[in-house]
Amino acid sequence: MRFERPVVVKIGGNTLAGGALEELPGILDSGRRVALVHGGGNQLTRMLDTLGIPSRFHAGLRVTDEKALEVAEIVLAGGVNKALVRELNALGVPAAGISGTDGPTLLVEPIPELGRVGSVERVEPRLVETLWEGGFVPVVAPLGLGPEGAYNVNADMAAAALAVGLGAQHLFLLTDVDGLLKDGSPVESLSPDECEGYVEGGLAAGGMVPKLRAAAEAARGGVMARIINGNKKGALAGAISGERVGTLIYEGVVA
Repeated sequence: MRFERPVVVKIGGNTLAGGALEELPGILDSGRRVALVHGGGNQLTRMLDTLGIPSRFHAGLRVTDEKALEVAEIVLAGGVNKALVRELNALGVPAAGISGTDGPTLLVEPIPELGRVGSVERVEPRLVETLWEGGFVPVVAPLGLGPEGAYNVNADMAAAALAVGLGAQHLFLLTDVDGLLKDGSPVESLSPDECEGYVEGGLAAGGMVPKLRAAAEAARGGVMARIINGNKKGALAGAISGERVGTLIYEGVVA
């Protein structure tokens, strides 16, 4: 029987071994439903470089033209997604890889200045729920379906939208630091409205910017979002069990 709302975890596109996700089998044994969303920007950039296709960014987000989108589908929904599924299977986690275009699960509106990049407007949960019913952990590549076919989607924002659309209790954004850091220590908690102030003030920079903004969107949708260090064993299980790990972004008061 299920008593808990599901959990969405956003991970990078690199190897899982040695990090927080090694606790995933125990989390699943407790009856939690978990969905993973992965990135893969570094792998995509390397493949584009190999093919002689320049990588361009606008306001920290990748500009994706038709050629880059074709490569993104191959890299994200193909190589990265399937490699992560194999690694999860090796950890004893029954995983199934999909992209947001399957189902379709992530329905997007184009962001014109970014080319074939979309913002998630609606989540259709049926495919993810079907995989859960079959005993699988969905591993979702950050692509969505829009008016002209597939669109690239920022992985942090895809995870936030999926978490809200699935009615998740938690969104965990895994990174390689201990949360949003101030004077070397993680900021314990923020409201969604406070997140943009940290961006504008320069404390959040680089990859932390989309994570904070995604966490704020999830929090406004009723999800407890937390940025944690995915390289630390026990971090994920501890956060689910209520430990004060990383940086929590939530609308309201958490007991």
